[in-house]
Amino acid sequence: MEKTEKKFPKIIKSEFKSLGTEIDIQIVVKNNEQIIKANNDLKKVLLKYQKFEKIFNRFDKTSELSRLNAHTGVFLSVSEEMIDVAEQSLKFYEKTAGFFDPRIIGFLECIGYDRDFKSISCSKIYQPKNEDNFLDRKLSQDLLIEKNKICFKARMDFSGIVKGYVTDHAAKFLKERGWKNFLVDSGGDMYFSGRDEKNSIWTVDIESVSNSKILFKLLNKGITTSGISRRKWEKNGKRFHHLINPKNPKVFSFDLKSVTVVASSTTEADVLAKILFIMGKDQAEKYAETKKVPCAILNYKGNVWISSSIKKYLC
Repeated sequence: MEKTEKKFPKIIKSEFKSLGTEIDIQIVVKNNEQIIKANNDLKKVLLKYQKFEKIFNRFDKTSELSRLNAHTGVFLSVSEEMIDVAEQSLKFYEKTAGFFDPRIIGFLECIGYDRDFKSISCSKIYQPKNEDNFLDRKLSQDLLIEKNKICFKARMDFSGIVKGYVTDHAAKFLKERGWKNFLVDSGGDMYFSGRDEKNSIWTVDIESVSNSKILFKLLNKGITTSGISRRKWEKNGKRFHHLINPKNPKVFSFDLKSVTVVASSTTEADVLAKILFIMGKDQAEKYAETKKVPCAILNYKGNVWISSSIKKYLC
């Protein structure tokens, strides 16, 4: 018996690797003409990810970020995207009282995270460079912006914001192309627009939590889950993970498994999920309630705490 092709609407998707993670883009189409358009637009989205990879990859010595890190103290001409991410980093640094800080690159290298995570090694332990000791300086003293130029007084790593930022850019492009119903998933940094192929609001669960317990419905929202279940390692009896607390970079907390945040943009969700994680359970819960952050906090005992603001997104 011949397999009957699925009727419209249906999903056209693209899956590829970028930014050190798996990317999944899905567009809901309603006819054959839209299939052609969707496939063409998905190819353009792939090119956008490749472009951002060349700008922000700290493991690529030819990237724009690496060039800035190699020439600290010098103003260099940079892309609009680099200017935008730098400006947003300054904003989030102030908004989070310094819990978001891209200057943690030296401490990441010290614990062995000086290469792509798949080949990470703690065989070498480094000492931070002088410019990496930033604890007594504000970010605005080390990240200088002048029209289309940037000067790093200390080295930077924008991985704490870039995945969300790129996700938002991909979503903006698809909206500009006239798409209303789609999702963009950059390794857990996700944006949901419109409805799925069943004309239902998109739903998403939390990894390691049964969707019978917690399931979110999201319409034109970004969501990010930040955690350490996939990026943690051990060396000489000491445990490490990639979420550095810029206020106390030598201490690694393991009381939480993940933090999930919903926001109007994936960029904001990305940043807030990370800073809530490094705050630790008690401070994160207090911050989320005070600042009205829609979030869910999962600890290693399997218990989930949800903020008042996220309850409206529960199915």
